[in-house]
Amino acid sequence: MKEKEDGEMYNYFSKLNKIIGDERRYENLVMMLLALFIGIITGATAIAFNKLVDIFRYIFFESSFLKFNTFVKLRLFFTPIIGGSIIGIINKLFLDKKDEGFGVARVFQELKHINKFLMKPRLVFIKITQTIITLGSGLSAGRQGPIIHLGGAIGSVIGYKFNFTKRKLRILIGCGVAGSIAGVFNAPIAASLFVLEILMNKECLEYFAPIVISSITSVIITRILIGDTAFLEIKGHFGLVNYKELIFYIILGILLGIVGVFYMKSIDYVKENIRKIKVSSVFYPIIGAFGVAIIGYFLPQIFDIEYGTINKIVEGNFGLRLLILLFLGKIFATALTIGSGGVGGVFVPGIYIGAAFGGIFGIILNNLIPFAIFNINTYSLVGMGTMFSAFANAPITATIILLELTDNYTIILPILLSCAVSSVTTQLIAQRTIYNVTIEDIYDKEA
Repeated sequence: MKEKEDGEMYNYFSKLNKIIGDERRYENLVMMLLALFIGIITGATAIAFNKLVDIFRYIFFESSFLKFNTFVKLRLFFTPIIGGSIIGIINKLFLDKKDEGFGVARVFQELKHINKFLMKPRLVFIKITQTIITLGSGLSAGRQGPIIHLGGAIGSVIGYKFNFTKRKLRILIGCGVAGSIAGVFNAPIAASLFVLEILMNKECLEYFAPIVISSITSVIITRILIGDTAFLEIKGHFGLVNYKELIFYIILGILLGIVGVFYMKSIDYVKENIRKIKVSSVFYPIIGAFGVAIIGYFLPQIFDIEYGTINKIVEGNFGLRLLILLFLGKIFATALTIGSGGVGGVFVPGIYIGAAFGGIFGIILNNLIPFAIFNINTYSLVGMGTMFSAFANAPITATIILLELTDNYTIILPILLSCAVSSVTTQLIAQRTIYNVTIEDIYDKEA
């Protein structure tokens, strides 16, 4: 009798486990399909975003009515001021103080307060419009922060629309972010790692499959529609003389760790102090833009958001004096842009700064011990990823994104080492970075 009861009990639990297993399979299938859908949407959105930036840049800098000889130089001064003025007006008319915060920081807040729906479509649309104006008018900012916000918002809207659990919402937000980064930068592996390493704090590898699916789908969409080219097409030869040269990349990592802290602190400094000026908030972006205009008037290379300047730096087209000016000018221009209220990311200005500093470091080494280094250009290339690792505290993502952006794998050893060192240096100095939050800040105990 007891054996019969035990047998019936066993059959009951077997059926129950099968039902649960089927439900989980269907749940996983639904998540994979949603990840695929988000990848398609973010890929198309990334193309539209890039095209709009190109259109506004053409209007501000390249359209025929701006090419009169008497105006060529003056437009470098007035264009960013016009952009800053438009951003200030939009702030005044359409945004409140509670609407502050954008990009990675806002995505973190959404993940922390998962049921509050912070990334509302209206706000995202306004901020993306401001980003396009910021970038198109030559102000110093990047695309990564806004596109991360846009992708996270796409995942968030879908998740709230279907009333998903907190855990599923986080997965969909991660899918949106990965898809957007992959679509804009043509870098599916780096986009996936960015989400897992930074947004998910390395503790959510169970999210790997949907995030990778969204990222790869987005890249496939963009490659089908606009072609498959490396985001940064850099010419040249890069490498190591021998393994002893890695010592110099350790030093580069330490130095750029210090630069990374200074870079983020300079943005914070402008942000905190510009509000002490007793004027209407509509004028803050104009004040910042005026500072950028002065820098750009004498150093027009800081306006180059299409990466022509970065390519030229890495290809060795600039001397030591100009590199120093570009390095300092880009830091201050970015701090003035973002700190005063301009909307954009810190990634592209960061790799610009890293490339310039790497070039400076390479030239100094080449002047002192030319026989001990492969070439100056390799230090510029490695400096790009090392700088990103420094202020983002993401050495793995920084390594992979540089390899994918440039489609160049000859510098994997120096970039790995230099990124790791810069990340540790930043943590030792600042104890925090722009993306650094604790796991408890993001995840609560509810499912």
